[in-house]
Amino acid sequence: MGKTIVSVYGYSENIANGNNSWEPVVEDRFNGAVNLAKFLKKHDIDVDMYISGGTISKDTGRVEADAMQDFLKKKYTNLEKIIDEVVLDKESKNTQDNINKMGSYAKEVGADAIFGVSSRDHVGRIITQQSYLQNIPDLTMGVFASKGSYSINGSNGIMPIILEPPFFGQDNPKELNGMYSKLFKLNPYQKLEIGQEIVYKAEGKQ
Repeated sequence: MGKTIVSVYGYSENIANGNNSWEPVVEDRFNGAVNLAKFLKKHDIDVDMYISGGTISKDTGRVEADAMQDFLKKKYTNLEKIIDEVVLDKESKNTQDNINKMGSYAKEVGADAIFGVSSRDHVGRIITQQSYLQNIPDLTMGVFASKGSYSINGSNGIMPIILEPPFFGQDNPKELNGMYSKLFKLNPYQKLEIGQEIVYKAEGKQ
């Protein structure tokens, strides 16, 4: 019987312009995480849920991870049947902090695998930054995208573009920077058209 960490990425209560409201995003991520934990438990794999987020709410003063745990307890019952322990990371301020601290925890408890769970328009960043977590060579790492998006513009049904290998920018950072600069100069309609074209090709419609 192995141990897997299901890591739920935090979402700040300080909502930035262009992002969806807090509760629907958090609920969407937890729905994905709980469903994944149920699947793992069904196959006799121990599960720890790792909730990250150290941003402090400007309105309530709550730490991000605490706010998410409060929501978890209110929304979901009988979690003790599928989750052995809920661990809070109240210090991380960004995705890379989340991953580094989660990696240290995985090493401490002897976990075999980590699955990061987040909104579908966040998973590309998680994959890229997980590639730098090399201090635990035997650790299996994966990402589970929830159904929704945290960005309002990301709710149009277009999945993120994931570039492989995710660490290629180490070899030619200037080329990588140039690629992103060109991408960000596109207007929203151009980005939408490109995204739709990629989805259509993936579905065999082109």
